[in-house]
Order: sequence, then C-alpha cells, then structure tokens
Amino acid sequence: MDGRLEGRVVLVTGGNTGIGEAISVRLAAEGAAVGIGYFEDKARAERLAADDRMQGRSVAVACDVTDEPSVSAALDDIESRLGSLTTLVNNAGVLVRRSFVDLDDETWESMVRVSLYGSFLCARLAIPRILRGGGGSIVNMASELVGLGGPRLAPYVAAKAGVIGLTRSLAVEFGPEHIRVNAVAPGPTDTRMVDRDELSPRFIDTIPLRRIGQPEDVAAAVAFLCSDDAAWITGQVLGINGGLVMT
Repeated sequence: MDGRLEGRVVLVTGGNTGIGEAISVRLAAEGAAVGIGYFEDKARAERLAADDRMQGRSVAVACDVTDEPSVSAALDDIESRLGSLTTLVNNAGVLVRRSFVDLDDETWESMVRVSLYGSFLCARLAIPRILRGGGGSIVNMASELVGLGGPRLAPYVAAKAGVIGLTRSLAVEFGPEHIRVNAVAPGPTDTRMVDRDELSPRFIDTIPLRRIGQPEDVAAAVAFLCSDDAAWITGQVLGINGGLVMT
C-alpha cells in the first residue's frame, strides 16, 4: 500500500479486536503510527503491536474510554513514544441485546457511556493536542441501525445516533481550525458482535452486494477519511453496508 498516512499519529480505541484491529492494521500499512487502545486483553494488543503487519509503527496502550485519567495517560503514552497526535478513531463500543421492557439502568448506561460518552471524552482530550499540530481528523464509529432501528438494541442505536450528532457538531465547530470530523456507519459485519442466528440466506439476499461486511471493508473507509484524499469531507456519515441502507 501507499504511504498516504505517513506522518500521522493515531489513537484507535478498541483497536485490538474486530473492526478496531482491522483499522489499526490498515492505518499502519498506509504509513501511520498507531496507538492501539485496549480496555481488556493486554496480551492480544501487545501481540498486534509487535505483528509484522504493523510495520513497527505501533504501541499498545491501556485506554478505558469512560475514564478521563485513563484516556489522558493513553494519549501521553502515544505522544511520548510515537509523536504528536494527529488523528483519533473512536471505535470502542459494547453491544448487549435485551428486550426494551427488560432493560435495566446498568445495561443502558454501559452502552451509552462507552459509545457516546467515550467518543465525547476522547475527542475532548484529543482535540487540543491535534490543534497544537495544526489540525488533523477524527473518525467516529456509528451504525447503519440508526437509520433502521433494531429490536432489543435501543441503547446501542440511541448511542450511535448521538455519535452522529456529536460528529456533525464537532465538524462545524472545528472545521475552521482544520480538524475534519466524520463517521462511518457499518452494516452487518463479520465480528463477534453479529448475531449469527439473524444472518439467514434470506437476510443476505436483502443486501444488494449479497454478503455481510468484513472488518477490512470498514477499515478501508476509515483510512480514506483519515487521509488527504478526504481533505474536503467533514461532517459526513459514510455508510459501509453493501447497499442495505441507502441515503
């Protein structure tokens, strides 16, 4: 791959599994130095950081996106080892399927806090650092379910809708200061979050491209939005869903 992200220093939250791992690998392959943020499984994050696919351009950093001292420490660690932050990918998220009438406060809070508050907190702490370098970009993880809704997924969908609102507000506020803020909205993607029982051949036939997504599909879109190829794109939500949702 080309080096279109050469010189970029990135924090990818939830960067050691699933879509986050694919994003970390893709950004490194395109020349970025990547801080692989992890909440659990330090060993997996460190193995990924040492993987040949990372081109020697990554470090594993503990990062609880709901805890300000943890995020601050992760950013300090990245900057001390990789250089000044230019890019943030807010990928961390949790998903629990539960009937709305059986939903308890703890489950609601955990999903909204990680996906929405976590995106807010990481952006709030990262933006001053990005500004010191003259600008950069943020990519937030939304979901195509914002346009569809989903049974047993109310807090997840509500949080992702909030992420889209946050994305647009930050794009307007920080565009004049040369920070671009966009979101990607994946459709059903082959990760542990997918409910395999719902991926029937009949459902697959409703997707124009006739397959579910791979983490690498989402990673390619994130890499594009982080690059100068997207220099005039901000405040947008890029659907990565095989045509399942068209806007």
